[in-house]
Amino acid sequence: HDWAHGEQVQLVSVDQQAKTVRVKRGCYGTQPRAFKAGQARAAAHSAGTIVAVEGYMDVIAMHRAGIAETVAPLGTALTTDQLVMLWRIAPEPVLCFDGDSAGIKAAHRALDLALPLLLPGHSLRFALLPGGQDPDDLLKTGGPGALKEVIEKAEPLSDVLWARALEENDRATPERKAQFERDVEQLLFTIGDQKVRAHYQDDMRARLQTLFGRAPVAAGRRSYQRR
Repeated sequence: HDWAHGEQVQLVSVDQQAKTVRVKRGCYGTQPRAFKAGQARAAAHSAGTIVAVEGYMDVIAMHRAGIAETVAPLGTALTTDQLVMLWRIAPEPVLCFDGDSAGIKAAHRALDLALPLLLPGHSLRFALLPGGQDPDDLLKTGGPGALKEVIEKAEPLSDVLWARALEENDRATPERKAQFERDVEQLLFTIGDQKVRAHYQDDMRARLQTLFGRAPVAAGRRSYQRR
């Protein structure tokens, strides 16, 4: 049995080939839930972080490999309550996703979920695994050291936000460049905490200046600021 913040989870069966885990749940409360949360909490305090992965099988493999500060959300996608639970364990949890298109989409959903909830000192880091692999694959091909290296090099939320913005707009015309700036600005307005939002605005303004070779246009201005 594995206690996962209010829910008792009994391991029923493991299919190694299909990489699936069947669990039997018995609810003992309404707290946020994560597979292996009880075991991961103590390890997370020692490691200084908590790692969240997508699949139960990945969690089992990582615990066996000595990366015990690992959990998986119970359910199909990370929820607000589960994110808050992770922040209670560590200020900057690492979300470790498969490096395929589905994993990248999951990372972006988590980013959008986190933005309104960001607080001073609390954020996320993202570890996208190479070659479309999942954690279990990387452990088999590269061993624990390879997976630990990916986790240690996890990217901050601000870098992932910027990378996504660059991918979604080719900035090939003046109009697309203007849309790019507008979209970034509007996304930052979803950050609830004023201090965090102000620092994100400063950070993105500096990136825009480097990208375009000029200071970004202030909201509401009709003309571009010239150097």
